[in-house]
Amino acid sequence: MPVRDPDENTVAIFKIMPIPNPSKSLAAGRPIYDDKEVCEIRNPGSRNTSVQYATTVSHWVDDLESGEQRPVTYAERFSRQYRQFKEHDVQTKSGTPLDLAPFLTVSRRAELRALNIYTVEMLAAIDGQPLKNIGLGGRELKNQAQEYIEESLKTAPNLQLQAELEELRARNALLQEDNERIKAAQDLMEGEFAEMNYEQLWDFVTVNGGKAPLGKPNRKALVRMAQQLRQSDNAA
Repeated sequence: MPVRDPDENTVAIFKIMPIPNPSKSLAAGRPIYDDKEVCEIRNPGSRNTSVQYATTVSHWVDDLESGEQRPVTYAERFSRQYRQFKEHDVQTKSGTPLDLAPFLTVSRRAELRALNIYTVEMLAAIDGQPLKNIGLGGRELKNQAQEYIEESLKTAPNLQLQAELEELRARNALLQEDNERIKAAQDLMEGEFAEMNYEQLWDFVTVNGGKAPLGKPNRKALVRMAQQLRQSDNAA
């Protein structure tokens, strides 16, 4: 019997999805998105939808020529659907989506998309006949887009500094949590001797042991000596 294709009833839809680009956004001082090819996977009888990058590895197969395993991307796994998608593909873009432009109304955004203008950067760069095609107020929209970009670049250094400070605070918070966990574990291990400083531990061992410790033992060694002396006292 022929092997049944496990994806026979799987619905795979490829599309372009704007994905936030944190590094570009931080450098520009405004939200920057990159268009990425994604695969939306749906299975009959299930309401769950899985979305994966087209270039993400779906699974591995044995390569008949090399004898080794090779990765299979979602674009390869659903090659027929991906080929159909590419045949109707549009040029991908990177920039600030029109939806995030505060100076545009909903109707204006729709008009610009109809003219294949999808980002603030595209609007700011448009000129000549394409600018005339926007119609009344086109020049003003172009100027507003340019001003928006210029203002964003002015605030970018402050946003970068703020991001660095927030990252530093987060690292310090994690470091503090680690130190607190270490201190708690140390206190639990040292028991009654946790609150003693080095000199107090030294005196305790000297008095209860009848002689000073040899050399210059570290705190951990002193605690161990003190605990042994305490156990000896309790046993007696």
